[in-house]
Amino acid sequence: MHRLSWPVMCLILAVLITTGFFTWYQSLIPVKQDTTYADTTIHLTSTRSHVLFAGDCVLIQWDVINTQRVLANDELVPANGEKMLCVDSATQPTLQVMLLDGSEVTVTHPITILTAQPLFSIAALLTLALFGIGLVGLLLNFNRAVGRLEAVRSLARGMLYTLVSVGLMFLMLEIGLRLYFGSAGSREQKIMYLYSLDDIRALQSNIIHMPYVTYVPDPAYESHNDLGYRGPEITLPKPESTFRIVAMGGSTTYSTGTTAEEAYPALLQSILRDEYGYTNIEVINGGVSGYTTWEILTDFQFRVLELEPDMLIFYEAVNDLVVREQVSVDCYRGLNPQRGLNAQRGLFVERNAALPASALYRLVAIPLRWMPNPLALDSAFEPTRVQCAPDPGDMTLEKRLAANTTVYYERNIRNLMALAQANGVQPVISSWVYNVESTRPELWRTAIAEHNAITRQIADDMTIPYIDLVPEFPVDPANWEADGIHLVASGTREQAQRYAAFLAESDLIPRP
Repeated sequence: MHRLSWPVMCLILAVLITTGFFTWYQSLIPVKQDTTYADTTIHLTSTRSHVLFAGDCVLIQWDVINTQRVLANDELVPANGEKMLCVDSATQPTLQVMLLDGSEVTVTHPITILTAQPLFSIAALLTLALFGIGLVGLLLNFNRAVGRLEAVRSLARGMLYTLVSVGLMFLMLEIGLRLYFGSAGSREQKIMYLYSLDDIRALQSNIIHMPYVTYVPDPAYESHNDLGYRGPEITLPKPESTFRIVAMGGSTTYSTGTTAEEAYPALLQSILRDEYGYTNIEVINGGVSGYTTWEILTDFQFRVLELEPDMLIFYEAVNDLVVREQVSVDCYRGLNPQRGLNAQRGLFVERNAALPASALYRLVAIPLRWMPNPLALDSAFEPTRVQCAPDPGDMTLEKRLAANTTVYYERNIRNLMALAQANGVQPVISSWVYNVESTRPELWRTAIAEHNAITRQIADDMTIPYIDLVPEFPVDPANWEADGIHLVASGTREQAQRYAAFLAESDLIPRP
């Protein structure tokens, strides 16, 4: 056999094994787990059933229907949501769900850690050995081609060959990893092994911390403008001929179920211009995912008024319900410094160091905990130091909702409307719709109806135009995402059309 054959064959075999493994790993699909207990249905999904190393992260998503409380890995969470979880032998995706009768069940989806499997470790060591043998063989053959080897090499010469071989092996691995992850790697792999901190923030984190309002949409994120709103750039000062509407709310206004162009504020602008001839109209999407009336009120005061709006459209009900459902009674109305504030919302903070540039180093350093996993940027809502008394053991969801009344939801909206009127902004209030055919606890439905009744009463008391979407909105599950809360494009178009017709018929917009 030719002297070059066996080193080349070793390298080819190592490349084939590595390519085959990453091709298989890339082909893994999200794993779904559906479980039913009495009237409660639990949907749990993880992006992967396997991870390469302990400490690798997966995105878990859940939707629990008919429940009193949900904990995701011991963290109190909404009944529908997602989080990035870094798994190891002791940490696996786990939901702890309290059923309507007060009993608790635990649903776990185990994630396999490949490097903890003996066969995988043997295969990895074999592949590295083939890489090393192949490279050393090529160097030795190259040396023979230059001249006859001496009988005894000096120690320094041997060390040089070793260092060069190891260096070339690492260089080839670095180049190979970058080529693979750059061309065929998943989004998660690129974040873990290739992207810089700024790249990851722009791709993965769509919010930034901000004084007074806790957080706002990140201007660096796709489809956000320089002021941190979802949509095209905003001209300031406002052109004299422009009638500017700002739509405010949570994720159902921001529209997480559609593109920016399909969100109801963007469609409302198009419909008013194209179908009603309001060529002077501009509609800004002021929705922010997770915003309650606490954030909406302060955001209007400190940010939205800077846009010089002529009209405000308010559409929000469910995020304040989440607060009432999940916050202990003492945190909600107790005699402590937090009284009057959203006790579920902490301070949004980020603490992240620059990431190493080497993909090979990250591949080794992440599982060994030499560096944090870039999939789990160190950002979170940190709670205050206020110590609230926990609810008594017999506290049910019904009792908590009765104790956590709508006092703040009503007060915040009244203050928002008064603030708008005081600044010459025409407020408009809309009732909030959801898929009535979705499986939702009766307590949840009753609470949403209670919130809608409050917005109608505020509109009557303050003589504010009220758009009641609820009675005649099409009962069609195809208009919503699976959660029954966030509208998809067909639903946001229906919403925008109804808003446009109401505004035109009410003569609330001056003709250009």
